[in-house]
Amino acid sequence: MRRIVSVLCLCLVAACAPRGEILLVEDAALPARSIFVGTTRGPDPETGQDLGRGRLESLRFARYDVSVPPDRGPGDISYPDPRRAPDPARDFLTTGAEFYPQAPAFRADLRRALARNGGEAVVFVHGYNNTFAEGLYRFAQIGHDLKVPGVLVHYSWPSRSNVMGYAYDRDSALFARDGFEHLLREIRAAGARRIVVIAHSMGGALSMETLRQMAISGDTETLSRVNGMVLISPDLDVDVFRAQARRIGRLPDPFIIFTSRRDRALQLAARLTGESARLGNLQDVTPISDLKVTMVEVGAFATGEGHFDVAKSPALIALLGSTGEVAAVLEGDQTGRTGLIPGVVLTVREATRIVLTPVDELAMGLTN
Repeated sequence: MRRIVSVLCLCLVAACAPRGEILLVEDAALPARSIFVGTTRGPDPETGQDLGRGRLESLRFARYDVSVPPDRGPGDISYPDPRRAPDPARDFLTTGAEFYPQAPAFRADLRRALARNGGEAVVFVHGYNNTFAEGLYRFAQIGHDLKVPGVLVHYSWPSRSNVMGYAYDRDSALFARDGFEHLLREIRAAGARRIVVIAHSMGGALSMETLRQMAISGDTETLSRVNGMVLISPDLDVDVFRAQARRIGRLPDPFIIFTSRRDRALQLAARLTGESARLGNLQDVTPISDLKVTMVEVGAFATGEGHFDVAKSPALIALLGSTGEVAAVLEGDQTGRTGLIPGVVLTVREATRIVLTPVDELAMGLTN
């Protein structure tokens, strides 16, 4: 009964929340950051809406220029409401959109952007129950609030964008592996010297599966460019993760896993799969201690369902963004570092676990 009640509560919360949509406002005066996009989304088979839950076997390419509003708090996203005039001061807006008919045109634009940014590409893979706009605007918010360097590239896979579509999304994540592999190869062909993958929730499983199949196919050239990976609340079985990591071989370095003991979404996923935990709410580093990874526990900063605190918690954003450590990690500056920032550190064999504490609590502990 408790499981049923939990599912119903999550459904009610999701049903009440407004869904993100793209609103194009062509205003050159608005500051905007370009996000390149590779997607396997097709039209929704029920509504006909483009970039919906339909699955495309071929990869589509685009570039969106997204304006981040100044009048908001860290972690907040305000989607434009089509029933009123857009407000650049509080709404995330798309100020430009370019759709590429073929991969070479996409690659040429991406090559120019990479040349201006030292060859650094940061790729975001969204999680379960996301519309196209929600994934795009969330990446724009992460890039802005955490000061993510380099060229932003978003991989949007065909989520059903419905809280009851968990099984559909798990199948879609498997379906989308070839598209993600294709996108990574295009980024490498465009001249990327370094690729960092940031994946949330079910996107973590998709990303690991893609790297695994690239290792099997022997694409060492592209894999060698993926030299940084960040999994945020990965909805992934721990044993499956270990099997993927073994097949990949040398993992990207750094390899960071953000976990939370207060992640209610993963607690529910674990119960539904008959497990004690998913990788994203694992509390003991021992099961993955033979892997060179850094687990960062952020449960002390939990907001809402606690499933995306890295992007949504103002306190955690302030802690990570203000120190400049996120940018340093993504840029590969690992000299003398044991993790993101000072915290309670436990190292077991190859793996490191860091438990982050709010600054005020840390200060109280130092004075007591």
